[in-house]
Amino acid sequence: MTDTSQAWPVAVFAHNEARNIVACLNSLQAAARHPIECHVLANACSDRTEDLVRDYAARHPNVQLHSIALGDKANAWNRFVHDFASQGASHYFFIDGDVRATPGALDIMAAVLTQHPQANGVSALPKSGRGVAAFQRDMLKDNGVAGNLYGLRGTFVERLRAQAIRMPVGTIGEDALMGAMLKWDLRGDTRWDNSRVVVAQDAGFEFDSVSPWLPREWKKYYRRRVRYSVRGYQNKMLGQAIQPAGFEALPQQVRALYVRYPELLRLQWRGLNTLFDWLALKSINLDRQKNDG
Repeated sequence: MTDTSQAWPVAVFAHNEARNIVACLNSLQAAARHPIECHVLANACSDRTEDLVRDYAARHPNVQLHSIALGDKANAWNRFVHDFASQGASHYFFIDGDVRATPGALDIMAAVLTQHPQANGVSALPKSGRGVAAFQRDMLKDNGVAGNLYGLRGTFVERLRAQAIRMPVGTIGEDALMGAMLKWDLRGDTRWDNSRVVVAQDAGFEFDSVSPWLPREWKKYYRRRVRYSVRGYQNKMLGQAIQPAGFEALPQQVRALYVRYPELLRLQWRGLNTLFDWLALKSINLDRQKNDG
């Protein structure tokens, strides 16, 4: 049974976010008039992120720090949903520690979700960035889920817990899997339904654009492109595992899917993306060897 007066739990994902975490937490304080409880999921941080959050929490009682040894967002998501977040809340929210929620964003998202009883979750729109117009257009077209900031209905979280559904550790781009959970309604025998997600157009998230001319950003770009390719292969295998067996059939570790669906790990020509696909397959094969071992 959900409680509309209970504080809304908010997951804040943070991996080495010393440069952004305070701004993120400040934005959350202004994102809701409704009480919130912020759970900072500091996973494998080696910078000052945890020190900054401890200092912030000392001055803001609605902020809690969770130090997680494993640097994996899917694992942090599991810990929040099944271990850290209070039960019985009417809404649950998820935000990346390198973005800022726009003022009133959580209140707006909760109101929009209430207005659409068929929806399991709600997305906020990007409000900054060089490709913001295209990003917004794609989300509005397909009722997309951006992992930067989204919310879940409390009853949907209760179902996640009751069915013991977890994201496989190692999943890249957990927002795609989250979208599948929402639009397949946690079932493996139903049709994809975009109406299960609603986009709150007046709620948003902002982030600082990085300059492509900074050398430190080149390595990040390279790694990001490889991760995008790994995510593409993973999404194909996750879809195979879910339909029709259901989300309960997902393995604890995503690398188990590499052994289960080797036929999906094939290199195909995709222009410049082919190089990153090849590098992604090398990474996947190394991970698969760990599973075999």
